[in-house]
Amino acid sequence: MLKFIRGKGQQPTAERQKLQKDLFAFRKTIQHGFPNKPTAFAWDYSLRLMIIGTASGAIKVFGRPGVEFYGQHTTESGENAVTKIIAIPNEGRVVSLCDDNSLHLWEINESSLVETKSLSLEGKLKKISAMCLESNGDHLLLGTEGGNIYLLNLKSFTVSDNIIYQDVVMQNVPEDYKINPGAVEAIAEQPGHPDNILIGYNRGLMVLWNKATPGAQQTFVSTQQLESIYWVSETRFVSSHNDGSYAFWGAGNDTVPESTTLYGPFPCKAVSKILAHPISDDEEIILFSGGMPRASYGDRHTITAMTKEKHVVFDFTSKVIDFFTVMPKEEEDGKSALQTPEALIVLAEEELVAIDLTNPDWKMMALPYLVSLHASAVTCSQHIPNVPQNLWESITAAGKAQTEHLYSDKSWPIDGGLILTANPANKNTPVNNELLLTGHEDGTVRFWNASDVALTPLYKYNSSVLFTGEHLDVLEQPPEDEEDEWPPFRKVGTFDPYSDDPRLAVKKVLLCPLSSTLVVAGTAGHVITAVISSEPINKEIKAVTMNIVNDRDGFVWKGHDQLPARSTSISFGVGFQPQSLLQLHPPAAITALALHSEWGLLAAGTAHGLAVFDYTRAKTVSVKCTLNPNDLSGAGDTPISRRKSFKKSLRESFRRLRKGRSQRRTNASSPTRNTVPEKKKDPPSQASTPAGDLSPIEAKPVERQVEARPTDDSLGSMVRCLYFARSYIISMQNTTPTLWAGTNNGTVYVFTLAIPAGARRTEEDINCTLGKEIQLKHRAPVIAITILDGSSIPLPEPLEAEKGVAPGPDMSSPHRVVIASEEQFKIFNLPSLKPFCKYKLTAHEGSRVRKTGFAKFTCSLEPAGVHEETCLLCLTNLGDCLLLSIPELRRQLNAAAIKREDINGISSLTFTKAGQALYLHSSSELQRISLSATRVTKAQCVLNLPPNARATDEPTGEVREEGRIEGTAENEGELQGSQPVPAPRTMSENGTLVSTGTESPKEPSLRPAASTTEVNGDDDRNDLSSIGDITIDSVKDHLLNATSSEELHSRLAGLKMEVTSRTSEISTQNQSLVVKTTTVITQAPSNGTSNGDIEASPTNDLQQLNSTTVEREIASGTETTTTHATITLPPNVEISAADLANLEVTTTTVTTENSKAPLARPEEVGS
Repeated sequence: MLKFIRGKGQQPTAERQKLQKDLFAFRKTIQHGFPNKPTAFAWDYSLRLMIIGTASGAIKVFGRPGVEFYGQHTTESGENAVTKIIAIPNEGRVVSLCDDNSLHLWEINESSLVETKSLSLEGKLKKISAMCLESNGDHLLLGTEGGNIYLLNLKSFTVSDNIIYQDVVMQNVPEDYKINPGAVEAIAEQPGHPDNILIGYNRGLMVLWNKATPGAQQTFVSTQQLESIYWVSETRFVSSHNDGSYAFWGAGNDTVPESTTLYGPFPCKAVSKILAHPISDDEEIILFSGGMPRASYGDRHTITAMTKEKHVVFDFTSKVIDFFTVMPKEEEDGKSALQTPEALIVLAEEELVAIDLTNPDWKMMALPYLVSLHASAVTCSQHIPNVPQNLWESITAAGKAQTEHLYSDKSWPIDGGLILTANPANKNTPVNNELLLTGHEDGTVRFWNASDVALTPLYKYNSSVLFTGEHLDVLEQPPEDEEDEWPPFRKVGTFDPYSDDPRLAVKKVLLCPLSSTLVVAGTAGHVITAVISSEPINKEIKAVTMNIVNDRDGFVWKGHDQLPARSTSISFGVGFQPQSLLQLHPPAAITALALHSEWGLLAAGTAHGLAVFDYTRAKTVSVKCTLNPNDLSGAGDTPISRRKSFKKSLRESFRRLRKGRSQRRTNASSPTRNTVPEKKKDPPSQASTPAGDLSPIEAKPVERQVEARPTDDSLGSMVRCLYFARSYIISMQNTTPTLWAGTNNGTVYVFTLAIPAGARRTEEDINCTLGKEIQLKHRAPVIAITILDGSSIPLPEPLEAEKGVAPGPDMSSPHRVVIASEEQFKIFNLPSLKPFCKYKLTAHEGSRVRKTGFAKFTCSLEPAGVHEETCLLCLTNLGDCLLLSIPELRRQLNAAAIKREDINGISSLTFTKAGQALYLHSSSELQRISLSATRVTKAQCVLNLPPNARATDEPTGEVREEGRIEGTAENEGELQGSQPVPAPRTMSENGTLVSTGTESPKEPSLRPAASTTEVNGDDDRNDLSSIGDITIDSVKDHLLNATSSEELHSRLAGLKMEVTSRTSEISTQNQSLVVKTTTVITQAPSNGTSNGDIEASPTNDLQQLNSTTVEREIASGTETTTTHATITLPPNVEISAADLANLEVTTTTVTTENSKAPLARPEEVGS
């Protein structure tokens, strides 16, 4: 009974709610890796920023490492690819063109990229095919498919009436081109002559046009279809063509030049873009993409770079999107003698490549960000905080040794923006080195520096050298050195998606930072342990084989073979060097891995069972087969059991249908009973579930019927998790080293380990015996096991307590074990294994557990204390992140983190111990999220704009208010009353800000809460609980205290502003909100009601003195609420007709959400 009372939902106290706000907050912070499907590329030479647009409508701006800004085009139709980007120099503004022919103006404000204006051109002939910015920055020239050129005024973002018509340009052109020169393919302004533009038409005609006169100055006719044009100097330009040729033309010179088809004479592919820069008085460097001979190299993606002496064809593994050259920074004392490009930056479809053009060998440059995570597909990952400095330095040094010969040592040329240090006060805090390890399909493990905004590669460990096979014989042959190869190809970039052997793929990776031990487990049942070393070495690695199914005679393995281990001596460079190789039989993929570096043990699980291995002595300890004794079909080689016949599965389906129907009938007839108790599963007793997170009305949630799992499922034997720990398992008197294993059918095995102490450890064998076996009644897969010490904190990792990294575990009180299955979390007391409490996720919410973790959350308390809490983190199959307190398992936060359709994202998520998480947002990009209010990794950066950079604009103070956008919901309370109140404003759909009224600094409390429009990719669901309804009482309190007509005006304005800003803050999904604020003042004979009465229902009596009606209507698809209030004002307040006109305002804000996420479920904070 007591449990039942405790289960009733008490709401958390106000104090607890405040603490929750200080501890927990969900936000998407930064993205690491390479943007998925990039489509456009631009370079802002003045602010030294690189801008990338993608097929999903994202815009990303990068400066020096750590300077990043993100924006996202929002459209009703879903994704809207960016096709072209133009940066406006010195203003921190960008114009993007999308494939629906719309133009968008973006501004970089504070730490975010905000869309301020947009414009759409209608009609097929107005489809924009070329863009060129005037050098004075006033207009953007838009060339169209119809052949006309429109001028877009950048200040007002409207198309001016001045149009350069194709017919007018065609008047003095050779006859045969007059018919149809085609679309405008390129526009370029002549350097030094801002009125002259060179217009290139699709069929090969180019016209030098003077906008001022207006008239054609010169025409240039090429016989080949035009691809691009570029001015080399004031008088020379180069054009590239569809047949693989290019030609240099002289302005004012009528001779038709000879075109060069570099890779002819046979047909070549188009040269899509060409640049040429003088590098000395008589020499220039030419850079162009494409132009390869169609027959022999038509499938290559290339960029050619050549001078008189050198000629290299850079060969990329994916399509070249665009490229630009970076000039050195201009010196303070004016122009340097000759600007020669220092770097070539190339955006390919799957990676970014930078070439150092000042290096004699034109070497690649190491990227500080945007490194392709998916150079080989990512298969698993691990996040390691607090890496000891000596290990960090060894890894960095080993990584440098690997890439020394590949990269030039020039510093990164893109260095725009400034980094704001997050908290300069705490200078003495040690650097937190965070590592991210990613396992890949080709057998490599990559080490990344994840401590900061930019994710940089440190080191790569390759496991494939331990094996022989066709894939490796290639490595041993020296590369054929063809001096005379034509074209002179050179492979660049690191993206190489082809794995030589699928069995090499890394399934699990673990690093113990305190013992510098790395364990890599692969698809073919192999487990490698490696230790870092600073000396290269030659040695032979002997494989140790362990047979998991040795006690099953009839077992036949039908899957892939193991990888043959190399029997000869292998040379290992500096870095991680293998110490032992364990080969499991059957060679099925490793599904679980655990390492205890203090005991020198590792455990590996597969679909057939588990093996325990002593890696210090390279000796086998024990195996446990988890296969059902009568299932010898070899589970794990096929997802569908071979035994199940078609007839049998049909029969089962019908049974299930019939059962469901009969249950629905019984449920309908007995409404009091929640579920039908069923033989195979425990009758759901909700009493034991603390329902503190539910509202008082429904303290007892309706449980779903969870389908009982069949006992004979062939995949039930798969080991899902392994965990080493020392705890009370036999008695409360002393602790025992244990190994816990959980399987797919809800079984937990507890093994006790006898580990010889001291010097005997290296001589005697370790003994491992099965101590206990727990079968969860609901038979759901066990995905994680963790033991909590007496203070309900997870036991420290091996060696942490010994090396003083973490405090030792609390041994004074009993320990508990948390067993997380796919359907529920359950805590048992140790050693008795009596249930303590549970949280049923599937029965209450219909979702399943996918990932779990533990994290420590901290916040500072007044006056000088620090509050710490350890919580259980959980990600569900619907992409929601839950935070549960331990040991009570009360829900603290529920945030929709990942779209439920994104199965890869959900399966790739890794929680960190500081309450952050990383997941694959696309195949090439990691999204970092934070669940902690205090630990947030985000870009702290600004642009250093020249003075008056946007002086011609409307006052920027208005936009600045909008600038805190970063994808993070700022705390409403923080800014309260600290800023002057801006005018109320309406946010229209394209983000234009319209001011409606005057500032009213008298009422700082009516400051609109900082708007939280989401920019970093996905939607941020705000906590709506803090946005109160406008009630009659609130209007009454607010307006009746006015003493004069001015104050009344300011209050009415303030009221409207509050309604407006609150509405623009609510981000509902698939709903629309309409807020109307109408102010009606009627002057009437002064025999009205007594001063300050409120009439809740509007009357038709015009004998009132002055009345104000505030009407609020919310239409959410299901209900419409309207609130009316009529206020009677004192007779001494006069309001003139002019004032009345100013006061009337109607605000309509429509907020629609494009994501297909579940209907608005704001972050809930329950106890």
